[in-house]
Amino acid sequence: PSFSRRLTSSGRARRRSLSMGAKHRTREAFSQESHDTENSHQLSQLSASSAPTPSTKTDVEFDTVEGAGLRSTIIEQQQRIDRLEKEKLQLSMSMAPMEARFLQKEDNWKKEHNRLVLEIEELRKASLEADERCRDLVVARDALEEECTKLRFAARKATSSLHTLNSESSVWCRQLQNDRDVNELKEKLRNAEEEIKFLRLEKVSVEKEVNATRIELDSVLRSFDELQNEHDELADSKSQNKEAEIKLEDLTRQHIATAAQLNAVCSDLAATKATSEATLVARDELHKKEISALQFEMSVLKTRAAKIVDDEEVLASTDEEDEAVLKARIEERERRITELELQLLEGEKVRREMHNRIQELRGNIRVYVRTRPFLPGDGDEQESSIEACPDGESLSIVDNRGGRDHQFKFDKVFPPSSGQDAVFDEVSDFVQSALDGYHVCLFSYGQTGSGKTHTMQGCGNDAMRGIIPRAVEKILEQTQILQRQKWDFKLSASFLEIYNEDLKDLLLGMRNRSDSKVAKLAIKRNREGKSYVENLTEVQIETSDANEGMSQLDSLMESAARARSVASTKMNAQSSRSHSVFMLHLRGFNEENGTSVHGALNLCDLAGSERLDRSGVGSDAKRLRETQAINKSLSCLGDVFNSLATGASHVPYRNSKLTYLLQDCLSGDGKALMFVNLSPTLESSNESLCSLRFAQRVNAVELGKATKHIQYGSKKR
Repeated sequence: PSFSRRLTSSGRARRRSLSMGAKHRTREAFSQESHDTENSHQLSQLSASSAPTPSTKTDVEFDTVEGAGLRSTIIEQQQRIDRLEKEKLQLSMSMAPMEARFLQKEDNWKKEHNRLVLEIEELRKASLEADERCRDLVVARDALEEECTKLRFAARKATSSLHTLNSESSVWCRQLQNDRDVNELKEKLRNAEEEIKFLRLEKVSVEKEVNATRIELDSVLRSFDELQNEHDELADSKSQNKEAEIKLEDLTRQHIATAAQLNAVCSDLAATKATSEATLVARDELHKKEISALQFEMSVLKTRAAKIVDDEEVLASTDEEDEAVLKARIEERERRITELELQLLEGEKVRREMHNRIQELRGNIRVYVRTRPFLPGDGDEQESSIEACPDGESLSIVDNRGGRDHQFKFDKVFPPSSGQDAVFDEVSDFVQSALDGYHVCLFSYGQTGSGKTHTMQGCGNDAMRGIIPRAVEKILEQTQILQRQKWDFKLSASFLEIYNEDLKDLLLGMRNRSDSKVAKLAIKRNREGKSYVENLTEVQIETSDANEGMSQLDSLMESAARARSVASTKMNAQSSRSHSVFMLHLRGFNEENGTSVHGALNLCDLAGSERLDRSGVGSDAKRLRETQAINKSLSCLGDVFNSLATGASHVPYRNSKLTYLLQDCLSGDGKALMFVNLSPTLESSNESLCSLRFAQRVNAVELGKATKHIQYGSKKR
């Protein structure tokens, strides 16, 4: 601020001095012009009044000396004018680099900080004033040149008149006029010298101000650099703290999920233990009954044997033989039971394989149901409203409003004790289809806080990893195997979210800093009629080194997690406020036979459906708008499935960005699998029941046989 005030005051002083100098020079020019006019008028009168008379030798010599003195005076004045002009040129030349430096400093300061804009504007005004002063000097020089021209003309007229004048009176008048002209020229010269001194002093003051400004600018630049370094250090520490917070949250979620799964496993073990104990008791009672029946039969046999043979030794041998037969029968029954159980398991496996084959041929959307375990946020409630049946395909849910049970059956049902590895084992074949050239879509559906994001993404790098990292790991392992068969695969990943019906790229942070232009995302159709997202970031994943590829995936997931829209509600501390879609594009080429495949894996984490009275977002306008957008898109998804189930001629894919993006996977071109995530609490039983009914309708949708995107080429010679 002191520098600004000092610069402003110096600029005002320079403007006042320049304006006063300009006025003074204008007055001088006007007075000189009036004097020149008067002198010329007097000379003309003298020449007109005096008659031409022959002059003597003395007069001619006197007149010649006066003319020579006048000429020398004019030449001196011209030389001084030339010197002034040269000094003016030097001043202008010295001002030119100063102007260039000022402009350069101005540009640099504009880029470095907006706070210096006002000071740079003051410097610009000072340079403009200097230009105005230079223009005034040019005008003054022109005036002096004009005055010199007039003086030369007057001198020539005076010389011509001197030759014609011979009277003493005319000589005296001419001498008097010449003295006046000399005095006026001396006065003008003195004024010019004073102006030159003033300009020199002004130049010195300007140079001092420029040096002071340069010193202050250097100090400000140093302080700015120090502040910039402090800002960079603070930004680095902030980013490190943010990464530490993210890691802490990840570890917390992993700990909570592990504890919940451990509790669920303990509950299942307790239930299994109780069931086993009950089975053992029942078998013990059955064995006791069989033993009593066998003992009764033995007694009957003994009685019969006593009637037939009276010998005690024969009777003893018969007892030993009956006991051996009894043990043989028991062992035979147990072996037969074991064989029947193995046959039952093999038959169940074959039945499931045939069922999956039939579902694949029919093109049905497979539906898997997963119930999450109880979490610390659920309170002390430990009574689950959902019970998974032992067959792994059925479940029952209690309706807290009516109090009655509802039975459902799906392709697979996971109890709360099922871990992430068991879930992925069931969908691994589904993921494998992407390598075979199919377009695969797997999306999770359910209410807020039911475990959708945990199922899809998981947390940590161990047992709690979700479907996305496990799917990429499996694909990288398979590509390593296929490389031995002359296959070359290229993988690229994208990650986007649909927030309030707007597409948002979650991987913008992984772009190059030079590519600062952010274009709007839009869903387009290519020549084949397939959908793609324009301007979406694609990150290449290394296939030759699986560890490097997984490291790239971890960086990608961390960047997407930072950019995704999440918020805290009453139902979930980390509630997703958008639909996220992870896209993995697979392009393979076989060098031997020229075959190429193009598969795609779309893993969608849908935002949870929620009720305003439970989530508590009705008072927040932003959260309310998010909830409305989420429920609307999920409703559009339901309309699409209803149209597909009824075989309608028009399917409303374009009603929502979500359905429009997944149109290829839902229109029979690919394979689709839906995960229904449920909360075990009694308070959520109504939402869970709605989710199961919706899943039941989805499971009945037939999309037809999926299309395999593979092209066969000619074999290499």
